[in-house]
Amino acid sequence: MNLQEFLDYRECCPICSNKLVTAFHSQKRQVIKFEDGRLVVVFRLDGLKKHQIDYKVGYSFCLTDNTWYAEFYNQDDKRFEVDSPGFLRERFKELDKNLGGYKFYRHCGWCRRYNYSTNTFNLNFKTGGIDKLCMCMEYIGMSAPIDKGFKIYRMLNDYMSNKTTLLFGKQSDEEAAKYDASVGPKFLDLLETNSIIKFSSPQETADRIDKLIVFS
Repeated sequence: MNLQEFLDYRECCPICSNKLVTAFHSQKRQVIKFEDGRLVVVFRLDGLKKHQIDYKVGYSFCLTDNTWYAEFYNQDDKRFEVDSPGFLRERFKELDKNLGGYKFYRHCGWCRRYNYSTNTFNLNFKTGGIDKLCMCMEYIGMSAPIDKGFKIYRMLNDYMSNKTTLLFGKQSDEEAAKYDASVGPKFLDLLETNSIIKFSSPQETADRIDKLIVFS
């Protein structure tokens, strides 16, 4: 898939209907913008030593052919249009080495019950391309009110392995459905399937999971 196809997989959260947010690599502070058919992710490019001037780097990705290049900005956010200083290119290579592999993420910052991401890939400095881009993980957190609490479903679809890992059980509140909640098999039951549990709607999917649990 190309980057545009990944971004188009879902525009809104299937749980709360708010628009999804795009992130690159991690929750590291970043600015994302679209320019001329490209997605540009801007990070701070701090100096490696004290008293060095801080600049910014933009990872610029084509939406259709998965090519990339880096562009640099000064302290006033003015882009180096013609040629970038050699020391900034070296500083960028050091940053790339420190960050390691990359991913694209889409997540809901409102209810924090949904996200999906690509596979991990590296930046090829020789070809100006990236490795094959694939849909990798999708998290869906659901809840249903029951007597004295909530039934929680934490569903993780692994498209690379074509399986779903499901954590489910009763909790006193709905916080456990959020993707950043610290809830594991110690507090919820675990079930793994040999195929992906397809998501339709929270209610229909929860009903399907309940039936699956009964016969597991």
